[in-house]
Amino acid sequence: MELKKCPICEGTQFSDVFKTSYFRGKPEDFLIQECNNCELWFTNPRPSDEELGAYYESEDYVSHTDKKETLIDKIYHVVRSKAVKSKVNLIGKYATKGKLLDFGAGTGFFLNQAKTNGWEVFGAEPSQVARKNAKEVHGLDLNNPESLDWEELKGSLDCISMWHVLEHLSDLKGDFKKFSDSLKIGGHLFIAVPNHESFDAKHYGNKWAALDVPLHLYHFKKDNIKMLAENFGFEMVDIKNMPFDSYYVSMLSEKIKNGKGNLFSAFKTGFKSNQKAKGQQNASSLIYILKKTK
Repeated sequence: MELKKCPICEGTQFSDVFKTSYFRGKPEDFLIQECNNCELWFTNPRPSDEELGAYYESEDYVSHTDKKETLIDKIYHVVRSKAVKSKVNLIGKYATKGKLLDFGAGTGFFLNQAKTNGWEVFGAEPSQVARKNAKEVHGLDLNNPESLDWEELKGSLDCISMWHVLEHLSDLKGDFKKFSDSLKIGGHLFIAVPNHESFDAKHYGNKWAALDVPLHLYHFKKDNIKMLAENFGFEMVDIKNMPFDSYYVSMLSEKIKNGKGNLFSAFKTGFKSNQKAKGQQNASSLIYILKKTK
């Protein structure tokens, strides 16, 4: 499937950035292109929605399987337990506590923490494996996104969170409109996505793990999110660095680059990335806090 128009600005002139490989299974190269107008990066061409499912079935996709086999898996779980608490605290600083939709809820760790903190929660997750884990571990009944009634949700939500989800959604504008329509005026949308302008992204180039093709269809810079937000009635309230991601993504990137992990080199790169990101909102991953104003 090949994009002919930019999904944000509808520009039709693209430039090649580089090719990079699928790293979760049998290697396969994918091209990343840049819109010459708004500078959005996207994987192009890409598999169809039907074909994409197979790329998520890798046992290496820990956010769906919750496996704890490798050292990187174990580090991921330790960091996640801390990160979900900080995310819930973060949304509480901006959003009025009420009805929260976590879109792309994975195995439900964040949603369970939000519920513990007094939010009225529900979640949507396309992976059947992840939904099963969420039910078994947290007792959460997550919805398949295809079953959500967006008409019924219109104007009813206080908050929507998407933690590393937006880059996976094929219908970028269509989905963003649904999120906007379902929020109350004054409601908040929290979006976490990788940032290819970070130091670690530039350090690893086409070996940067957060490119994660073809699962990641889009690769955003700050101006892209700002333009998308304003197109759908949101004000950009704040941007926050995600310092843990700089280390985790660097560990994965070292494995891609060298065929094995190098914790010392990964820590050094992650630390340097976070140091350069201080005061600039330019870490390996960023959280965008958007407020619906109209």
